[in-house]
Amino acid sequence: MLQSARVTKIRIIGPQTQLSILIRTLYSLKLVHLLDHKKTEELDIGAPLRNSEHISGLLVRARSLLASFDPLLVSAAQTALKKKTALSLVDLESDLATLLSDHDTLQQQQQTLASAVAEKKAVAQQLRLLDALHLDAASLAPFKSLSSFIGSVSSSEGVEAALLQVTKKIQITLAQLDGISYVAVFADSRHGSGVSSVLQIHGFKPLPFADLSSYHGSLGEHAKKLQVSLHLLEKDVEHIETQLYAFQKQHVSELLSFVFYLQQESEQAQAPLRFAETARSFVVEGWVSGKEFQQLKHALEKETNHKIYLETLEVTKTDKVPIILKNMFFVKPFEFFLHLYTLPSYKELDPSFFLFFTFPFFFGLMLGDVGYGLVTLLLFALLWWKMPTARSILTVMMLSAIISIFFGFVFGEYFGFEHVSEQTGEQLLQYGIPLHSEVLHDGEIVYSFPRLLNRLHGETTLLGATLPTVLVLGAILGFIHVNIGLFLGFINELVSHGFAHAFYAKISWYILELGAAVLVLSSLGLVPLHWSIGLALVVLAAVLLFIGEGIQGLVEIPAILTNILSYLRLGAVGLSSVGLAVVINENLALPFMERGGVYFVLALVILVAGHSINIALGVIGPFLHSLRLHYVEFFSKFYKGGGIPFVAFGQEKNR
Repeated sequence: MLQSARVTKIRIIGPQTQLSILIRTLYSLKLVHLLDHKKTEELDIGAPLRNSEHISGLLVRARSLLASFDPLLVSAAQTALKKKTALSLVDLESDLATLLSDHDTLQQQQQTLASAVAEKKAVAQQLRLLDALHLDAASLAPFKSLSSFIGSVSSSEGVEAALLQVTKKIQITLAQLDGISYVAVFADSRHGSGVSSVLQIHGFKPLPFADLSSYHGSLGEHAKKLQVSLHLLEKDVEHIETQLYAFQKQHVSELLSFVFYLQQESEQAQAPLRFAETARSFVVEGWVSGKEFQQLKHALEKETNHKIYLETLEVTKTDKVPIILKNMFFVKPFEFFLHLYTLPSYKELDPSFFLFFTFPFFFGLMLGDVGYGLVTLLLFALLWWKMPTARSILTVMMLSAIISIFFGFVFGEYFGFEHVSEQTGEQLLQYGIPLHSEVLHDGEIVYSFPRLLNRLHGETTLLGATLPTVLVLGAILGFIHVNIGLFLGFINELVSHGFAHAFYAKISWYILELGAAVLVLSSLGLVPLHWSIGLALVVLAAVLLFIGEGIQGLVEIPAILTNILSYLRLGAVGLSSVGLAVVINENLALPFMERGGVYFVLALVILVAGHSINIALGVIGPFLHSLRLHYVEFFSKFYKGGGIPFVAFGQEKNR
């Protein structure tokens, strides 16, 4: 559980005639993490299988068609598609061609109708405009002695007066249509440039017109008839869109199966690009879990009729060994934090087991409220049900919420309430709730909830100083947590570099802590030892640390104190949370509640809104602070990471 699974480096050698069989067997077994071959003078990189290009072409066509489908339909089909249907490449190619043909036909019909609608809309608009300007289709024809201008202007105000200053022999028509000002001007060709200059000043934009010579009589009537025709065309467009949606809905699952199947086939067809080959043979290298080596060997020998050779290889220092984390089901969700950060290297301990204990503990200690714990537990449970892809982190958060409830009982806190009034307490006692009476500083008698530790008011005297108990508790937990990290670091160094280096690099920290403790306590007269003994231990630890980790080790000596003090946040974050809850209850909500009537409703609103905000802060804060204590303070004592995940050939990828 604390170490990743042992893996074995393997090499497979065989004739080219067995290559396809080998690939299919490896793909179906899903046991081997392949290594990519780098070209050498002796061994070239393999070539894809013969059908690779054909499969890639089909995959591109299938993906292209799928990309044109409604994304919501595709997403829903991906969620529902749990088992892939067995397919044959020949049938798939035929079915895919039919799907593409049918879809293209529908799309072409849709585009044709859409073009017709757009064209008729433009003509109808032009007819309406000409009708509004009191012109007919013949007005659009070119004239020998007249210059014509038909288009929009930014504003019609002052246009006519300005044009009349150019020439009096001019015809001007103004109109408003759909909120836009239009103008039609006909003037002697000799004044064309002057008219044009005036119109440009007013933002004139000429309009292009289609050939409207076939429209005679009232253009307004023609425009109305076109609107009727347009309405029918738009109905046809809606109908074809409905057909397209029905087509997508009917075939989206089938098409997804095609894509998944072709992805698998393409991956297998291109697998030789990761192998080494000669004219007659191939060489495959990779990694397999130690306990699955025999299963792999038997399967390959059986499928190839003993025509391949499988051997194990020595692991060198330059090998990047892929990591297979092996944890019990209850620890498995906590691997999320390693994937978020970095996987352990092959010889490092897997810290998931420690995260299982300490992450929820730290989170629960900081949140520490029965009411808040119950709300967050229900919220995370709902999200766990609704969001299958996020179940790892939500499982962690559900466990953290349960620990929050536990610490809520320890602190005796329920939505920030530590006690109730005397009257309410006496009523609750009748229901068997174990409350105890308490007299506050102002003489008020209240009934407090049972608790083991008063988080808000509990104090501890340490070396003559009075400190909140939860802060002292945080420092103690920090001391324990950091020293566990140092011990894990000792084991990692022992495995990687031997006992001497592990002793210098990690045990020296324990000597340093012992020396510092003796130095301080003897100076205060609390232990019967001379302070020089503590100083000698500190110097000895520094020398050992320099031997083990060099200058970097000496530089980090002050860091261990700051690392431990960083755990004070375990108490500080909780105090801020309960402090805000008390303000919401006693300073904001209860004064309104005591007035009764409509103020009681206002008090409830304040309670719901205030505690909702505090719960949100209570989730974000403890999550981030707990994460930081692990990543920064704990991992820095033993964890380097940098491992690469074991991804077996054939392993299903994210859809």
